[in-house]
Amino acid sequence: MNKTLKITSTAMLTALSVAFNFLTIQIVPTMAAVSFTITICFIAGIYLGWLPALIVGYVGDLIAHLIYPQGAYNWFLAISVALFGVICALVYKLPLKSRVVKLIIALLTSFLVCSCAINTFGLWLQYKMGYEAGIIGLIQFLKDKPQADTTFWLYLWGRLPYLCLNTALNGIVIGVIQQTKVLDKALLRLQHKE
Repeated sequence: MNKTLKITSTAMLTALSVAFNFLTIQIVPTMAAVSFTITICFIAGIYLGWLPALIVGYVGDLIAHLIYPQGAYNWFLAISVALFGVICALVYKLPLKSRVVKLIIALLTSFLVCSCAINTFGLWLQYKMGYEAGIIGLIQFLKDKPQADTTFWLYLWGRLPYLCLNTALNGIVIGVIQQTKVLDKALLRLQHKE
């Protein structure tokens, strides 16, 4: 893929990431949502690589927040969204033949690292502990060592069914896109037109 196509594809997927951020469905406020931004980040990771995927996830999240802020910006959510695509890109570099196996590994890894750890910690820190969800809030939290009414693990346990649902729905969409090879064909056509 040439540089121009990669840059325009990154910009297009970033715009889609912003749009899909607005289409996020809150199931339980401050706790669980269904969002297909993971799909967009995975597509960027699979077809463009780790750096464009990082840009698509992070910039898409930031622009969506700037356009329609819903409280303080949660840096942990931004990092987790950016890492979805990065993890996917790295897993797809593995020398495995099956794209389905790569997809499952990428989904499980990003589920544990991004959804369960980073994303959940950021929401817990912001909504359950009352700290700013950024580096300053993290430093204050570590310095204060407060006692929580709801521990991180209890909060994660409450979010787990929704996180599983969100990952499964995104996995199905990505799997269908992969199996139909619709994006493979579109990118092949674009490369031939160059």
